[in-house]
Amino acid sequence: MTDQNEISITKKTIFSYGLGGLGKNLAYGLVSTYTLYYYNTVLGISAAFIGTLLMFARVFDAFNDPLMGVIVAKTRSRFGRYKPWIFTGSILNALIMFAMFSVPKSLQGGTLKLYVAITYLLCGITYTLSDIPFWSIIPAITKPGHIREKMTSFARLFAGIGAGAPTIFTMSLVYLLGGGHQTDNLRTGFSLLALIFSIIYVATAILNVINLPDNELCEPKASSTKELFRLLIKNDQAMSVALIIVLFNTAIYLTTNLVLYIFQFDIQKESSYVYFMAMTGIVQVCAMLSYSLFRKKFTNRAIYLLALLLGVTAYVLFTTIALFGNFSVIKALLPGAIVSMANGLSYVLITIFVSSAVDYGEVKHGSRENSMISSLQTLMSKLASAIAIFFAGLGIDFVHIDPNLSVQTDSTLFKLRMLFCIPSLLCMLASLSIFLIKKELGNNPNMRS
Repeated sequence: MTDQNEISITKKTIFSYGLGGLGKNLAYGLVSTYTLYYYNTVLGISAAFIGTLLMFARVFDAFNDPLMGVIVAKTRSRFGRYKPWIFTGSILNALIMFAMFSVPKSLQGGTLKLYVAITYLLCGITYTLSDIPFWSIIPAITKPGHIREKMTSFARLFAGIGAGAPTIFTMSLVYLLGGGHQTDNLRTGFSLLALIFSIIYVATAILNVINLPDNELCEPKASSTKELFRLLIKNDQAMSVALIIVLFNTAIYLTTNLVLYIFQFDIQKESSYVYFMAMTGIVQVCAMLSYSLFRKKFTNRAIYLLALLLGVTAYVLFTTIALFGNFSVIKALLPGAIVSMANGLSYVLITIFVSSAVDYGEVKHGSRENSMISSLQTLMSKLASAIAIFFAGLGIDFVHIDPNLSVQTDSTLFKLRMLFCIPSLLCMLASLSIFLIKKELGNNPNMRS
């Protein structure tokens, strides 16, 4: 076991770790937000097929996350458990992500579907290689307190910017890089943007690995794979956090996958989509920045309760608007800003809760399995994304949107609004209920010296 004083977490370490999160999430933001649009609108593949494919791939990949946690826990190298996987996974994921958005024009029909299925599946698997060790390293090199919260909030801030930037700027950059709005222009634009993001991804990962420490605070016990899973399931705090992650993120991912359809077909101001997403992105970043201010006066549990209440409020407003008329840019601004604030606060706090669950496992069961428990965050986020994109894909086909019509039928638009609002509201309410029931969630256990 390494004494805490032997690990120096400097400002340089924290800054480069944050940049690693930014580069990694640029790729993730592009994939999670624009896969459905790229496959459906640019490549011409049916939304139902895409939704089913992406749900299967995400579920398959999500359940690789605990396995990756086992692999990391059993890794032995001169550079520690985490850095080799962060480095290798980042390079592989960047290459696959570029291939995913650079589909050869010669591919059609079944060959096209096979190509997108393989590249999407590989993209998720390689992302796991880097993401699990990236977030697992926090409780491995820090203890509960100021340094951990500072490192987490800084990394989540940069990761949030990385994930939000594609949401805001992708379409503008795609049009610019591709030279127009036609299908061929979009294919070129997406390919070049993916190349740029891949380069940034690799560069920031290398910088991060160079500045992270090689040693760790403690040496996890050499447990069998079966024992690792048993200890994970016994950690009720980790399981509660996992449920909240999947419910909260399903609500958010449904929104991000469907909001472009709302702007294009209901509001009929697709050009305003970029400005709306820029506003919500700025609010989310401000919420992440405000965490340190909230933390001076409130507990982490109180702050997360605020985030959940904001999320419920936002979807109640969205639903009210949808029930009594059509959306507009002005009507969508307030609930859009509120849900972005909720997401920003949650983005920081969930990582802190996961780290606390690691400490909780050590106190309650004498086991400190960083990578296994930390893998839950990625697993549940991917599972939420799979659920969201599956229902979004099926829902888009169900509402019978005709892209060749300038004005959709009233029935189609009403169904689209309900698809946008109701499932997310139910998920957010369920997340709030679990949090209220698990009263100890977010409270750090008394750690042994």
